Amino acid sequence: MTLAMMNTHKAFKALQLAGVSDQQAEAMVEIFTEMQQDNALSRADLMKVGEETTRRIKELDLRLSAAIKELDDRLSKAIKELDHRLSGAIQELNTRLFAVETRLNAMEKDIGELKADVKQLKADVSALKTDMRWIKRLLMIMATTMVIAAVKYIFS
Repeated sequence: MTLAMMNTHKAFKALQLAGVSDQQAEAMVEIFTEMQQDNALSRADLMKVGEETTRRIKELDLRLSAAIKELDDRLSKAIKELDHRLSGAIQELNTRLFAVETRLNAMEKDIGELKADVKQLKADVSALKTDMRWIKRLLMIMATTMVIAAVKYIFS
């Protein structure tokens, strides 16, 4: 807000033209001038307020810079700690995954061996079935031959 200084001569002349006596006009102009000077901020007051404001702004800037640096340091530390934890967890997961892959490969190998064994067992069972048929036939022939020999012996 800018304050305009009162032109005392103009004010005095205006009061005279309005019919106010010289003494009254002079007293009124003096009263108004003093009131204006009492209420007006001096340049020194404004400079003082400006300097105080500048000092406070600098102080706030320093505090803000310190707070930002502290926050940055804390964030950096937290990020490093998180990175360290994540690296450890990833390493552990990789180790466990490698162990699972190793076990899976071993299982696949075992499954392959079991398939080969089952195939061999099927072949062996098939051979046994064939052998059993031959043994049955042979036993039938032997039993028939024995019955014929016994009948021949009995009736001869």
